[in-house]
Amino acid sequence: MDRQAELRRVLEGPLPGEVSEHFLQRFTFTADDPRSVIALARDALATVLDPGLVWPDLVQWRERLPERFVAACAPEPDPAAEDEQARRPSTTPEQRHRYETTAAWELSGWLGWFEPEELGDSRGWQWWDAGLDGPAGGWVDVEIEGHPFPSGALEWLLRASGAHDLDS
Repeated sequence: MDRQAELRRVLEGPLPGEVSEHFLQRFTFTADDPRSVIALARDALATVLDPGLVWPDLVQWRERLPERFVAACAPEPDPAAEDEQARRPSTTPEQRHRYETTAAWELSGWLGWFEPEELGDSRGWQWWDAGLDGPAGGWVDVEIEGHPFPSGALEWLLRASGAHDLDS
C-alpha cells in the first residue's frame, strides 16, 4: 500500500472517481462532536504518515502529535509493572478482547504500527475517506487487503480522538 497516496487521502479525501484496488471497510462511531473526531484523527494520522527522513523518538512524537491525542494515550509502562504483569495468570480470549477494545494504548505501542522498520508496512489498513452521519455520528472508510485485519491501531486512533460506540 502507498503511504503517500494514503497521506493525500487523509488530507484531501480520495480523488474524484478514485476507486480502491482493495476492499473498503467502514467504521461507524458516535461522538459529541464527530467533526472534531475526524479532524483530530486526520491530524494525528497525517503526522505519523509524514515523519520526515528519520523516525522521531518518543519525546519528539509527543511534541509533534496533537496534544489532545497524546493526552488520551496511557502512560508508558513501568518496567517493574511489566514484571508483575508477566507473573499474573493469563487471561481468556474474551477478557483480552474486552480489554483491548476499552483500554487506552501507550503512545509507543500505537506508533509501532506506523514505523516503517516495525509494523508500518504490514498495518493491514489504510485511510480512504471519512464523513459525518448526522449530528452525532461519523464514519471512516479504510482500504484493506482482506479479512481479518488488525484494526486496533485504527480503533484507538478514533477512540483517542473522541469516538464512542465503534462498529465495523
